[in-house]
Amino acid sequence: MHEPSRQGYLVFIDECGFMLAPLVRRTWAPRGHTPVIKIAEPHGRISAIGAITISPALSRFGFHFHLLSDNANFRGKSIVEFLETVRRQIRRPFIVIWDQIPIHQSYPVEQYLQYHSDVRVEPFPPYVPELNPVDRVWGYIKYGRLANFCPSSLDQLREQVTIELSRVKKRPDLLNSCFRATGLRL
Repeated sequence: MHEPSRQGYLVFIDECGFMLAPLVRRTWAPRGHTPVIKIAEPHGRISAIGAITISPALSRFGFHFHLLSDNANFRGKSIVEFLETVRRQIRRPFIVIWDQIPIHQSYPVEQYLQYHSDVRVEPFPPYVPELNPVDRVWGYIKYGRLANFCPSSLDQLREQVTIELSRVKKRPDLLNSCFRATGLRL
């Protein structure tokens, strides 16, 4: 990666999905009585995008997120909208660091990057997705905070995911831990 400007930000971005089907971690039931989890819509999901922003000059960590409408997928246009939201909130040049999935190289994203010279991109090599600290945020939420959570509707799932992501936003110490766990350094 290029040496970032100390006046700019590093912005790690990743997408994920939250399903109505719960991530069962451990259940308790009487011996011989297998627990049954009833799911209203087993394939219902909410797609999320998140960004950990880091100011190398200040060692300040921030978090931004956006949830799409029910059962929607990210496209180039929705990626651009998120990039613009982050750009307006941090108001400094930044380097986006993300994986090499096709929507990150879509026409709308390429056009946006061409027009905004204050936003640069450094993709992760395809063999190291675990270096993205946002992936650790997703794991924390899915396997920690929402483990065994069995919402009855996408509305209930959206509400709880929003609560959990808003909590993460208020925890720069957690974001710093997610970053440090990757082994990357500022």
